[in-house]
Amino acid sequence: MTPQHRARRVAAVWQRGLSRRRFLAWTLAGTAGVAAVAAGGFALLRRSPLDEQAKPAWAEGLSRQEYHLFDRARVALLPTEGTDLPGTDQVPVVANVRTTLGYMAPPLRDQLATGLSLFDNAAVVFHGRRFVDLDPATARDYFDAWSRGNAIQRTLATVIKQLVYSAYWSDPATWPPIEFDGPVSERWGLAYLGNAPLPDEEPGKERTEESA
Repeated sequence: MTPQHRARRVAAVWQRGLSRRRFLAWTLAGTAGVAAVAAGGFALLRRSPLDEQAKPAWAEGLSRQEYHLFDRARVALLPTEGTDLPGTDQVPVVANVRTTLGYMAPPLRDQLATGLSLFDNAAVVFHGRRFVDLDPATARDYFDAWSRGNAIQRTLATVIKQLVYSAYWSDPATWPPIEFDGPVSERWGLAYLGNAPLPDEEPGKERTEESA
């Protein structure tokens, strides 16, 4: 299976899962929350030194802010020093994230962009700087705090983590150190079922539950 096929699978899962979580509703609520905090006197949307740094040419499809966010997240979430694992500077983590996001439906992609901006800027409230400017240890603490926060915070932290983790571990360069010889679906020749409904997404089930 090519990296493109893996990215398509990941994107399909995200689109199905995020749609069921009413992603639009909580991103709009999150945007309202940012406005409320800013009105309270916090300097959200603070400028970062990274704002002046151009993104790489291959990062087309990511905004400059998104590129720096995922670049910071891969350092914070994937510490490999002292291990046999390849460093995240040796695996195209952000490029793999970009590929996955490129397969998302445009409306959902736009909503995710709003959520990523919220995650980046909200760090100013507690740390006085945006997420992209946090050192790795503080960035990990920030993720931990959001993982214990409200539904919006937990969902955003999970989305970013899963995108970064899947971008790293789906790369074959990470497999030899953990003695992983590839997905069994490839070795066994299992057919990809596309966007077939999950067991709890059978047609008509939601309508039945709502009428119960």
